[in-house]
Amino acid sequence: MRRQDGRGYLLFTGGDVPYAGWGGARLLDAAFPVATAPWEGLAVLAELAGLLPRGFGLLWDAPAEWVAGLPPEIRAGYWKLLTHLPGLTVHLRGDGLAGFLREPARIRWHGSHPPTGELGHAWRQGWIGWVPGDESAWSLPDQGLAEDGDPAGWLWGELVLPLGALEHLEPADLANVLAEAQARCEKAISLRMGAGAWPGAFPFQRRRTGWRVSFLGGREWQLSGVAWERAAARVQALLDHLGLALRCPIHPGVCTDPEAAAALGQQAMAEGLPWRAALPLPPAYPSFTPGLGADPRDPASLEARCGFPRPLADLLAVPAVRLRVPAVPLEGAVAAFVAGLQNPPAIRWSPPDAQPPGPFLPERPWAEAAAFPPLLDTTQVLQPSLFDDLD
Repeated sequence: MRRQDGRGYLLFTGGDVPYAGWGGARLLDAAFPVATAPWEGLAVLAELAGLLPRGFGLLWDAPAEWVAGLPPEIRAGYWKLLTHLPGLTVHLRGDGLAGFLREPARIRWHGSHPPTGELGHAWRQGWIGWVPGDESAWSLPDQGLAEDGDPAGWLWGELVLPLGALEHLEPADLANVLAEAQARCEKAISLRMGAGAWPGAFPFQRRRTGWRVSFLGGREWQLSGVAWERAAARVQALLDHLGLALRCPIHPGVCTDPEAAAALGQQAMAEGLPWRAALPLPPAYPSFTPGLGADPRDPASLEARCGFPRPLADLLAVPAVRLRVPAVPLEGAVAAFVAGLQNPPAIRWSPPDAQPPGPFLPERPWAEAAAFPPLLDTTQVLQPSLFDDLD
């Protein structure tokens, strides 16, 4: 992966490979049928996920019977490898594969409402993540938007910006930076394709390749006291200009990478950039907050860590949020909590038995699970009787 530091932004690209990608299970099955060649398909996925810096998303758009119909010993090994390949994330719908969940896996379940039953139990334990959305498209929190039945999709790279820098950067300058990077990537990827060094099950198509533009520093924007509508207007102006200038898909989203947030914060403080005003002063560590809500590593309220303001929710893909809690939450408490969120993010619970994700940074460690506020089950609260005082 290549990283380019600019004034107020970071640009990540894949060099001679796409930055990230996604594709459906039916597309893979057309080349390597699950019923007869499951291991060949897994080998292709492992090779592809290892090539792409931000990994590959497998959209399971196939019937659950494809896995359930395998012999038990093959099914167990296939499912274990499929859901634990480094760099591969499996996206599911429905509950047909819920019976195979036995441990934490690299799975995101998509549905308009949180999962319930056996699947909901796995979600609340931190084994899988939930992505809110309808059945018409796949919203991939860290990548882009995929329609059902589409060929494989790809990203040239990712542009990461703090919200506070938008008012000081020119969209035309950013478009020129992306255009130059895209030209380099196209030439390098064409050399790879010409040498035959590419898995054939998911063909690379230039017209299906776009850019991801992601934003962070929502907490700092909120501390500045400026309305979210102003941030949304700046985001919309940038997206419109990039779409016209680059003539390729633009996938707007939220960056939750703490290392990118730290790099942008250190740059703003070291160079005295105008958008450093809301950053903590030395000797505190000068870092922007990843995402749009409170830092997931700090024991803030659940609502603060799920922050996704309506003006930006209308423009950006749903962000991924890791909610650390002191105990596995109850189903009723989770249902009441999610119902109270105006714009729920893609939630993955992290109770004490579930390890928080990396990177583990000495300057900003994760707080202990016991320090985080618990999720109260308001459905179990007993209301006092009207005649209690008369006893």
